[in-house]
Amino acid sequence: MLPTPQSYAVYPSVVPVGVETLLTVAPAERTFLLYDGEDYKVTLRPVDGDDDYYRPYCFTDVIAVPKNGVICVPFTFTMESEYLLYLEKAGKKLATFSLYALEADLYALSPLRGDLHSHSFRSDGSHDPAAVAGQFREQGYDFFALTDHNRRYPGEEIDETYADTDTGLLRISGEEVHAPGSVLHVVHVGGNESVANRYIHAREDYEREVKAYETRVPDHVPEEYRARYARAIWATDAIHAVGGLAIFAHPFWRPGNRSLNLPVPLARLFLSSGMFDAFELIGGGGQLANNRHIALWQEARETGVCIPIVGASDVHGMRDAESFPDYFTLCFAKDATEESVVAAIRKGQTVAVEATGLEYERRYRVYGSLRLVSYAQFLLHNFFPTLTRLAAGEGVAMRAFAMGGTDASHIAASARLAKRYRAAFFGRRAPILPDEEARASVARQRERHLTEGPPTRGSAVDPSPDREVQR
Repeated sequence: MLPTPQSYAVYPSVVPVGVETLLTVAPAERTFLLYDGEDYKVTLRPVDGDDDYYRPYCFTDVIAVPKNGVICVPFTFTMESEYLLYLEKAGKKLATFSLYALEADLYALSPLRGDLHSHSFRSDGSHDPAAVAGQFREQGYDFFALTDHNRRYPGEEIDETYADTDTGLLRISGEEVHAPGSVLHVVHVGGNESVANRYIHAREDYEREVKAYETRVPDHVPEEYRARYARAIWATDAIHAVGGLAIFAHPFWRPGNRSLNLPVPLARLFLSSGMFDAFELIGGGGQLANNRHIALWQEARETGVCIPIVGASDVHGMRDAESFPDYFTLCFAKDATEESVVAAIRKGQTVAVEATGLEYERRYRVYGSLRLVSYAQFLLHNFFPTLTRLAAGEGVAMRAFAMGGTDASHIAASARLAKRYRAAFFGRRAPILPDEEARASVARQRERHLTEGPPTRGSAVDPSPDREVQR
């Protein structure tokens, strides 16, 4: 979804519940500076409020007078909800804004868009690791994990390429673990060393350890699955031993369009086992696989299984990819660090997202708790489209920098714009408002517009709007 051009903007757009917040309504384009000394009506309405057309009790109206072309008005938001804010003048609606009020726990977290499952040319992908990073940032991602098959080291190439460069993109360490003797794929992210190296470089040790693990398989696991189950316990234990997150990936993917990656009974056993930290609900196996993943997850929840979920592209090549950038995770973390993202996933502070349609008309299916889904929908329509546009230039500059085609200053400049937008949207810093020079310029142009030539559309913002408007 492209950002919708707006004549006006409101800051911040995410606010705390129960705390008086000063909202700033400002022009998004110079010609729409508000008229100082004139009356404007600002109306606040909660989307989750208990009102309808017959009982409009949840409305709050304020008459506000601009100063220096902007309106500053205090509001106290009484409930966690999306809110609509209307700006009117002389009975004419000038703008409608969406805001979101959050309780303190969620307000303290940063919404981050990410992908924890991707590949490069170092395994079976199509692109250089540094180029993959640039592609993710170009699509507006805040974090991603390069999880090449049985290889953790390719991610280090990204760090080396962009060393001492503020890219605005967090790389999370990762690998896709394929323990020998098991077709199960476990995405390992956040650990401090490779797990795959243990069976690649010390296969005999691995086989001895797995043999011992067979005694730990629960009695209810059928005989035909016990050996694979033991290898899954080994893999998840090894991941946890190095501080990593073990993600149960794409059980219903059909490699080569043949049999399922896992038989349904074994997938059920794994999902309810408690050995995994998260389930890849939305993955690169395609919509047919994802439909089954969602059904499996819903079935497990009915039996009391509660496991965090993520969305991931499992992208191997960006060109003609069906899943990138359409399958992803929104994570609500303390900050944009690997430690915070991993901790947030463990706590279930995530939603999994599927996007459909062209960028001009995006639609989203969001999975998770009602609270997080409600907030995520607001962000997907009101925050992330603009962030993606700001990050696009940064991603292009990253790829050029990796080839020596530009210097790090171009990446840093784009990163600053994205950070400034994020900070103003969430009320972490004051917005940039029209300065004295800009206001003086607009005043001169308004005077000329109203005194030279016939009335036109622009006359509608004149404080004396009774002039006939020529269309």
